[in-house]
Formats: sequence, C-alpha cells, structure tokens
Amino acid sequence: MVTDNGPGIPQAVRARVFEPYFTTKPAGVGIGVGLSVSLGIIEAHGGTLALEHPHEGGAEFTIVLPAGCSEGPVLQGVPLPVAVAAGRVLIVDDEAEVRDTLCEILEGDGHRIATAASGREALERMSTEAYDVILTDLRMPDLDGRALYREIERRWPERAAGVVFITGDTLAPGATGARG
Repeated sequence: MVTDNGPGIPQAVRARVFEPYFTTKPAGVGIGVGLSVSLGIIEAHGGTLALEHPHEGGAEFTIVLPAGCSEGPVLQGVPLPVAVAAGRVLIVDDEAEVRDTLCEILEGDGHRIATAASGREALERMSTEAYDVILTDLRMPDLDGRALYREIERRWPERAAGVVFITGDTLAPGATGARG
C-alpha cells in the first residue's frame, strides 16, 4: 500500500488515472505513463492495483499480488547473479527526478555517479572521464539516447558496450530494440 497526505485525486480524474498518457501535470512535466505501466506490470503478474480515496484526504494505492511458487519452469544449473563490483556510472537523462532517483539507488550500492542532463553534456563528460556504464534515456531533446550511442560508438568504440538504454516511455514505438 502506498499512501500520501496530499489533496487527493478529484472524482472526475479518478476514472482516468490508469489511462496511458493521461496526466494532470503541465506540459513537459512527466508524460502520464507511470500508473499505466505499473498497472500493466502488476496485472502481468496476476495482481491488481486499486486507487482508494481515504476520508482524511490524500490518495492510497493498493497492490495485491498472488503468493506462492512460480508456475514457470524451474531453471536447473543456472548460476545465481553475483554482486557487481562498484563502478563509475554516468546517468544521462533530461528529467532531474529520474537522474536523482537513479543516483540514489546506485549510490546505495556503492557506485560512483556522475550525471548529465543531455546527450551533449554526456559527450563533454566522456571526453575527460571514463565510465564503466552509461545509463541513457532514449528520449531526450537535442541529442537523444540513440544518437548519443552512435556518437560514443564513433568516438570511443570500446565504450559502446557499456551503454544501457532506459526509458519510462515503454509504450512508444521503437522503445524496444533500441540499438541502431
């Protein structure tokens, strides 16, 4: 259960909060896919996601997932993931909230983090510093993730294997198979 103590969600908006690309935020602030993607992931795992509106105000989202063993195949002889050594990571995203969240997560695992708000800024940083991993958003103004990757591949081909694409825009055409 996730709750907040804000003003709540108006009745007229409640029926639409899980619609893809629906947002009450101003243009350029989010794209309205967070709750839609969350609902899709939860339902794909056999669960439900419900919005409640407590009398005290705020909003309350309840996630219910089935308990029990997986019905899928049991993988025998597959090694378990091994902890990765802390490394130097460059996070490239035009949304400050996304950069900050990724920084917090990765710093908690001991990684050294640098950030860039654009593909061009990332290239400037990469010209003076080396990174083990470059996490780049696919969709950014000016120099997007694909163009950044192509430029890294051209300038520093040995670094191209360290590029990982990220996006919150999973419903857009071309969000999968980002290489190229």
